[in-house]
Amino acid sequence: MMKVELQDALEFPYSDSIVAARPCCSMTIDVARGGTGSVHILFNGLTEGEPVRLSVLRNKGPVRATWFRLIDVPVEANTGPVERIEKKGECNPFVSRRAPFRVCDVVAPVSHVVDVSSSIMALRLHIPVGRNEKTGLRKYTLRIRHGKQVKNLYFTLNVHKAVIPPIGRKSFSYTNWFNLNNMAQRHGLKPWSEDHWQMIRNYADLMAHARQNMFLIPLADVFTMKSKVPVLDRKRLRRLVKVFTDAGLYFIEGGHVAGRNEWKAPTFNIGLTGTRATSAEGNADLACIAGQLMEEVEKNKWQKRWIQHVTDEPIKENATDYRILAGMVRRHMPGLPVLDATMEPEIVGSVDIWCPQAQDYQEHRKHFEDQQAVGDKVWFYTCLAPGGPWLNRLLDMELLRPALLGWGAALFGLDGFLHWGLNHYVPDQDPFHKSVTPMAPGGDSFLPAGDTHVVYPGTDGPWSSLRLEAQREGFEDYELLRILRMQDEKTACKVIRKAIRGFDKYTKNVRTFRTARKALLHALCDD
Repeated sequence: MMKVELQDALEFPYSDSIVAARPCCSMTIDVARGGTGSVHILFNGLTEGEPVRLSVLRNKGPVRATWFRLIDVPVEANTGPVERIEKKGECNPFVSRRAPFRVCDVVAPVSHVVDVSSSIMALRLHIPVGRNEKTGLRKYTLRIRHGKQVKNLYFTLNVHKAVIPPIGRKSFSYTNWFNLNNMAQRHGLKPWSEDHWQMIRNYADLMAHARQNMFLIPLADVFTMKSKVPVLDRKRLRRLVKVFTDAGLYFIEGGHVAGRNEWKAPTFNIGLTGTRATSAEGNADLACIAGQLMEEVEKNKWQKRWIQHVTDEPIKENATDYRILAGMVRRHMPGLPVLDATMEPEIVGSVDIWCPQAQDYQEHRKHFEDQQAVGDKVWFYTCLAPGGPWLNRLLDMELLRPALLGWGAALFGLDGFLHWGLNHYVPDQDPFHKSVTPMAPGGDSFLPAGDTHVVYPGTDGPWSSLRLEAQREGFEDYELLRILRMQDEKTACKVIRKAIRGFDKYTKNVRTFRTARKALLHALCDD
């Protein structure tokens, strides 16, 4: 006998989720115009081989809506109390479940007829709300047929006057770094073929849907070595910029010019040539690389769009070399702001956009506020850290945590967010079957569950994740909180604190979060 209920779209379903003894058959959520009404439907007792047929009705007529199957993935080990995964003898008390377990994260598009391969299944429904639509209650009937059984569920959107701004130059700065080779290899495509270019566009569309407005240009993807000289593939660079621009993304991130062989190495090397970056040879290589890029920046009038990386995560041990190298980059790429993931105070004056990890920002908040006071911008990022109670977007954390990243940014007045892992699956990792993976093949240092990716290589293109969708909602909220703060700072702060007081102090209760969001929407000019 089929059992079915509605579940909040900001809670993870699991492979063993059970429909409640008193199923939830009716749900109302508050949405802004320009947003998406989302809900989960949990099924138990399905008959394998017998499809589920779905329809969405309003005023007895069909409604445009999109259905997804939620596919479960493994969590083989828990995130550590500080970072990575738990070591022997460690126990992170802040995880949502003890590993191993399976959690639904993949958001795979389906039609209104869904094949059934298990007695338990979870679906997701999206109902878009246009920016010009009328406000008020919109009531929907979700009709579900399975064999001779028919169930009706009732989903209501309370549409408010507030309008979510589109992504672009003025929206919250947000980037996920991606792997272009994986966009080909994971879909069985020849690199740089026309099919690959179309797949890149498919990924760009998903990024734009998730409110990403920046895209990285890794230098190794647009430069080749000819007679030991880096040569820019100008046609490829222009096409990459066009693909992402056409999808709606605005800012261009120039890839890191340098790296290091060891974490605490005191000096950096030019990534394309391997020469010591701050040597005469390194300066010549940098001048060659930067000169070609600047010709394209100026020719295509990208000056206001281009943001340049120097090297990733400089630390105290190499801060002196970084300061020299950043000065060299500024000389060869004048007028372009420098952005790097770092929390090292000794590089003051070398970056225009700081990007510390969430926990480091909070610990050294005074330092970063001082940099904002002199004109710098401050972003934040998460990756294999932080673990424990901190906000991140890993698979053994509550789904509210990625949604609250936007609220944390609003709380602290931060300017952007960065994550390294859109689709950085390692070579032997199938993300549908492996979530925890070594940082290097055969290594003993592991990346936590879901850190490498927030999208999946689907059969027909990239598939979203619940974590990406939750983060999208949080960044939509950020835009509305920013508008409210300009209208009424006191009320905005009061609303934010209903949901979050720090990157490690926030509600884990979805109802409490929904109440905070409703307060936000009411505060924005509702009658």
